[in-house]
Amino acid sequence: MTGVQTCALPIFNVSNQPLGGFETDIKGEAINISGIILSIATSSGSGTGLLTNVTIVDQNGSVVAGPVDATRSTGSVMLATFTDSMTLPVGKMVYTIKGKLASTEANGGTYIVTVDPTTWTSPTGDVTGDAISLSSNTSFTLNTMTVKAAALVINVSSSPVAQNITSGVQDLLFTNLQLDAS
Repeated sequence: MTGVQTCALPIFNVSNQPLGGFETDIKGEAINISGIILSIATSSGSGTGLLTNVTIVDQNGSVVAGPVDATRSTGSVMLATFTDSMTLPVGKMVYTIKGKLASTEANGGTYIVTVDPTTWTSPTGDVTGDAISLSSNTSFTLNTMTVKAAALVINVSSSPVAQNITSGVQDLLFTNLQLDAS
């Protein structure tokens, strides 16, 4: 299992913000698990709110675990504990972790998700029902995600110029607005 690059920048107080992703490549038979715990470190420490509505979404856009609300583990670490049963299919599958950041999160704050397959609950073969050891899969850290505050600058264009308007005119262009969200 490996971490997957995620390019989106999460913004606060909006659901389904990307927090990272990982890829599985299952051989033989699908694996059923009954729980996953994700560790989420933040640069904001304990002074801000917790992540809420955390989900694991497969590459087809289906929610396969969650939503759950994170709990505080230590000052700067949260845990997202999923107790949903989940089947990891044979072959490669990309999963994305998404959540809602607290509105108190600071612009420029960071989140780093760590995935540790050895802590997944009751991995068993989907066909055989045999216990499967994931001990050879060490924990891995996903890309650091930096929070960016939403910003929008609105300017009135210099075109069209100021003009007199005759009563009853239709389809009159009276202003152009320039929107800049960069």
